[in-house]
Amino acid sequence: MILTRLRQQNFRNLASLELVLPPGPLALVGPNASGKTNLLEAIFLALGGEVRGALADRVRFGAPEARLFAEVETQLGVVRFEQRFGRGGREIRLNEAPASLRELSEYAGAVWIRPEDIALVRGGPEERRRWLDLALMRFSPRYRALLSAYEKTLRQRNAALRTSPRGLGVWNERLAGYGEQVLHWRRRILERLAPLAAAAYRELDAAPLELELRETAPPERLAEVLEANLQEELERGVTLAGPHRDDVRLLLGSLDAVKFASRGEARSVALALRLAEHRLLAEHHGEPPLLLVDDFAAELDARRQAALLAYAAQLPQAVLSGTHAPEGWTRTLRIEAGVWNLEA
Repeated sequence: MILTRLRQQNFRNLASLELVLPPGPLALVGPNASGKTNLLEAIFLALGGEVRGALADRVRFGAPEARLFAEVETQLGVVRFEQRFGRGGREIRLNEAPASLRELSEYAGAVWIRPEDIALVRGGPEERRRWLDLALMRFSPRYRALLSAYEKTLRQRNAALRTSPRGLGVWNERLAGYGEQVLHWRRRILERLAPLAAAAYRELDAAPLELELRETAPPERLAEVLEANLQEELERGVTLAGPHRDDVRLLLGSLDAVKFASRGEARSVALALRLAEHRLLAEHHGEPPLLLVDDFAAELDARRQAALLAYAAQLPQAVLSGTHAPEGWTRTLRIEAGVWNLEA
């Protein structure tokens, strides 16, 4: 998948911009706080990526809405993605026809690697659950609907725990049913991601990396565990077991990376998770997603930088940002005084 044209209006600090992009490796170069990250985020969103926070907050101050347009070459032909969003909501179009995020996920899209990804290791279980769930949504539109149904039922059960416990039998049954399916889906995707993450980590470091699901209840026993926890849950007013309390264990050898990894190791583990996601999407779609890397040199030593750059350089297209271009990268998109200039 190759992004050939990007057009945006009023996204963050980018007032108006149109770019024609070449295939292969491309470096975004400019000083810190010059707009490189905003441009990468615009590309990621334009291709169907999902981010935290309200999209309306990404509209340039004083503008009513932001617009994104991306034209890409895929193995099936040219595809055009369009979005507009603001206080009035979000509109998505695919080849000029109304579309949904689910339809955008039918394309390889983009994988965005950021320094903030270290939260996948340093952060709490919710960070790793979110990574796994967002990856799943890109492979199965059904999973998005399933997770939404589980989360809605969870809110209803928690409300019943606090206000009307006599009706808990119905909510237990529904939550266990949805939860069992969520757990099965997560197991399936992790079985595919784990060896890819291990292979990616071997390119960055010598230690073995393993990924395991840490479940508060196995799928076949979720209903039983909900019943066993009932008294404590009534006292606390929350559901204590289920997919919403699970975690992904990251093991370096026999050590839990969440607890014991150095900052450099944590950065490498987070990078391996994103590269595994990229490789699995490439397998699934038959072509690699666009790879986006924000601040490619952040907290990576020379060996790890070299491994990342070698992977990016062999892709149909990769866009990496930094204060300087990687050695040997001849195509550069440089920002100076707010103006982007392509140097080939």
